[in-house]
Amino acid sequence: MKIIGKKFEVDFGAKAVLDIQSDAQLTFHISEKNGIPVDESETVEIEITQLRSKLFMLTWKEINGNTVTQIQDHKNQLVYMNWTLPDGDFKHAKGSIKPVN
Repeated sequence: MKIIGKKFEVDFGAKAVLDIQSDAQLTFHISEKNGIPVDESETVEIEITQLRSKLFMLTWKEINGNTVTQIQDHKNQLVYMNWTLPDGDFKHAKGSIKPVN
């Protein structure tokens, strides 16, 4: 399975579309946080590691200083998020992932 050049909708308490533009760049657009509509987008430099067929680990750092590790399990349509805030607070979430047609 190839994920580069594709878009995916994720929902883990926040709803977003991930546009994986290359093996080094992703743009995310967050449309909702905790049920509240928002309109936030950012393009980040990423690293992608394929762990097995249909299982990928993506990592990136956001402009606000958040560091993110995301496990995308496309076989089971699950996404696992772990991120560290600039103050050192550690967060994690589990949600769904599906391709955007």
